Amino acid sequence: MATWIWVTFGIIAGILLILIAGAGFVWWKIYTSEEKKLARRIAKLNVRDKLSLAGALFGDPRIGIAPKLIAVGLILYLASPLDLIPDFVPVVGYFDDLLIVIIGAGLLLRSIPEYVLEEHVGRVEEKRRREKLLEAGRSR
Repeated sequence: MATWIWVTFGIIAGILLILIAGAGFVWWKIYTSEEKKLARRIAKLNVRDKLSLAGALFGDPRIGIAPKLIAVGLILYLASPLDLIPDFVPVVGYFDDLLIVIIGAGLLLRSIPEYVLEEHVGRVEEKRRREKLLEAGRSR
């Protein structure tokens, strides 16, 4: 009876180690590259702007099928009730989802041409600046 508990624990620990290694590698690749500045700019965007950026990138014909498949796969994984480690496992159940998001975001960042990503992020940032200026003008 106790053997299956240890086997389950070993499988969960193995999956977590693989995910941690993958997330660490993706983080290291981004941290040591020029994409770091762009990743920080994207991280500073609010949720609405990130969704707008995702929609614009998804509709851009210069983006290949691979980044689109990564994005759709990431969304489907997060929306699916099936996980590598079930969410009812305390802490660890959600930790694997976080690691998958880190890996997926890193793969997306590296698979989209930098000039395309820069163009779209700049557009979203400019739109946000214009909206803030309009709000400031109305409040006077």
